[in-house]
Amino acid sequence: EFDPPEDLKLTRLPNNKSVETMLAEGELDGVLHPDLIKPLVDKDPRVGRLFPNFKEEEVAFFKRTRIFPIMHVIGIKREIVEKYPWVPLNLYHAFNEAKTVAMNRMVNPRIVPLAWYRESWEEQEEIMGSDPWQYGMTADNENQLTKLVGYSHEQGMIKREIPLDELFLPMSQGRKRGDVFRV
Repeated sequence: EFDPPEDLKLTRLPNNKSVETMLAEGELDGVLHPDLIKPLVDKDPRVGRLFPNFKEEEVAFFKRTRIFPIMHVIGIKREIVEKYPWVPLNLYHAFNEAKTVAMNRMVNPRIVPLAWYRESWEEQEEIMGSDPWQYGMTADNENQLTKLVGYSHEQGMIKREIPLDELFLPMSQGRKRGDVFRV
């Protein structure tokens, strides 16, 4: 159970209102949201971005911290892993293959209807490297997760800094003896 720090106020949203509506109506001061919310898409004058130059801010943050926020994690019940130890690594390989197929499609600039799509992709690659969407416990992901665990502890969101090996299982199937791989 989550026990929030004393200085963190948690309020449940009313069932009949969305975050977007409450923000637009001034009931919320701000929102962290994973999607582009409707008031922004609709250019509602009551709602704006915290940083109008958000791209420059995000690039500067990435260059300063090397953090590109991890957006998805796959969880597997421990009893499934214990019964079928091949599941995590096979899922990892399946998702990697799907990503490879998707990225290979993106090489064709006619896939996306943007005039300067290729230049944007090259700019991203110059800033973030060839794969900002790395899967598995790569050095970059380990760096990001370690920092995010530290921030979570510092802000009182977790009681202790949890070592990554407590969060992610070591996988060795299909590897040379002695190699350890975390997914």
